[in-house]
Amino acid sequence: MIKSCALGVKLLGPILCFVFLPAAAYGASAVVDCSGGTPGAFTSITAALATLPNAGPNSVSVKGTCLENVSIINRTDLDIFGNPTATVQPGNPNLRLLLIDSSQRISIRNITFDGGRGIVVNDHSRVSFESITVQNSGLVGLASNDSHIGIFNSTVTNSARAGININGGTLDVDSGVTVSGNARSGIAVTTARLRLNGGDGTPGTENVISNNTGSGVSIANGAQAEIFGDNRITNNGGLYGLLVIHTSNLIMSEGIINNNTGIGVRCGETSHCEWADATKINGNGRGGIEITDHSDAYLDGGIDISGNTGLGILVDLSSLLNSLGGNTINNNTADGVQVNNLSVFKFEAADTITGNTDNSLVCDNESLVVGDISTLTKVSCSRNHLAKKTN
Repeated sequence: MIKSCALGVKLLGPILCFVFLPAAAYGASAVVDCSGGTPGAFTSITAALATLPNAGPNSVSVKGTCLENVSIINRTDLDIFGNPTATVQPGNPNLRLLLIDSSQRISIRNITFDGGRGIVVNDHSRVSFESITVQNSGLVGLASNDSHIGIFNSTVTNSARAGININGGTLDVDSGVTVSGNARSGIAVTTARLRLNGGDGTPGTENVISNNTGSGVSIANGAQAEIFGDNRITNNGGLYGLLVIHTSNLIMSEGIINNNTGIGVRCGETSHCEWADATKINGNGRGGIEITDHSDAYLDGGIDISGNTGLGILVDLSSLLNSLGGNTINNNTADGVQVNNLSVFKFEAADTITGNTDNSLVCDNESLVVGDISTLTKVSCSRNHLAKKTN
């Protein structure tokens, strides 16, 4: 059934609003009831799309459980939404459950995608996902190549590989998103930009990346990650809670990286990492932070690196860590800070480093510590490797 209707704007915030249609737009619409219980309605999304022009604005209202693999190719200004909810399960389990290719301003809302080979977005598409569930994918839950993806108030769970995998383009995770129980990384980003925008502490607005078999979040191959607000990278089973490697960049403000099986954060292989504003890196199973392989990192104040099993911070293999002071590195089960192999730790101002099982600060004979460490106890560094404080 096709009829003309007005499509209104639905605003979610500055990151996701690019996908929604102008308030004054008019276009075609279709109604889908996959149960077959609504007279005159289409019984599949695929059949409804076949009746709509490729250029929108168009909308498709869906209810029931649809057994099909949906393809959206070369379309613009399309809104597909559950009414109030809907489920898509694969007609062919060996195909992608939803394929979006070469399409612009596509909005998918209030739908559960269950099984098949997940969702893939290709070829410079722009897509928004709101209040969706992606579960039980036989591959990656949500994959994107050279596209711009926004996801809000959604869940990606129980994928056979990573929960979300982005290669090129941009991924905006704009609060209320859970990525959990996937068999590899929760979120993996290569040669792309990740913006994790967590909530403001209001329950339900946080982003949670948890209980994935691999790393919680992996940033690689020149990727850039901006992690702001209430983001929780927790209880992941890989070697690292957050992994930043291969000339990548990270800035993280607030948020929690805790109770991961491995090291809380690894910043390595000529990467740059920076933490600010009450970020907590606590209770991880193999240490707090590792800066290694010609990388550099900054602690901008208010960072808590405490209660980790192993070292609080390791600076290794010609790397640099610069602390602006006001950070806490307490109660780790080995040294608070260890500086090795031609590396440098610069204290711009004092940090609190106490209660660690071994030393507060250790540096080997090939490394250098710069700044005032007079407030620290249990320091194991040769005087030849402690530079005078610079003003």
